[in-house]
Amino acid sequence: MSQKDKVLEILKKVSPLPKQGRENITADKKGNNKGVVLGKVRDFLGQGKDSKAGDIVTARLTNTPKYKPLFEEASKLMRQHNPNFKFTSIQINENQRTSKHKDGYNVGKSYIIGLGDYTGGEVRLYTKDGKSFKDINIKNRWITFNGSELEHETLPFKGDRYTLVYYSV
Repeated sequence: MSQKDKVLEILKKVSPLPKQGRENITADKKGNNKGVVLGKVRDFLGQGKDSKAGDIVTARLTNTPKYKPLFEEASKLMRQHNPNFKFTSIQINENQRTSKHKDGYNVGKSYIIGLGDYTGGEVRLYTKDGKSFKDINIKNRWITFNGSELEHETLPFKGDRYTLVYYSV
């Protein structure tokens, strides 16, 4: 079994992922945006027991029995693809379609890959001036770009689509 298959198998077991706030980037305005961030996050409200607003902390669900195997296997997947890429966080989305946006809190380049049984769902990546774009198939394929500099969005899809976005905060 490939590492991609292992990650997809775990994703199916933990599905459905929790609903996330992220209405500012979600094309589905019905509140069906499901996903989880594992690894490091910025604690904007200072709600961690030993943190203050703005600190970078480990995301609450990262080391739970439900999500720890997912984080470990997803991390292995990136190390297999690019062992030199340093990341602090993995945003995992389930059947989520994003509207045109930039990633406000990411630093540097990100990697994304799409897994699952779906059609469509390409990433539309805009040029810096926003005047043109390229649609990129990410199903079982890695792409990398700086999401804090380039606007991007998800095109419509059918089926079960999971995306893993590896980035640093």
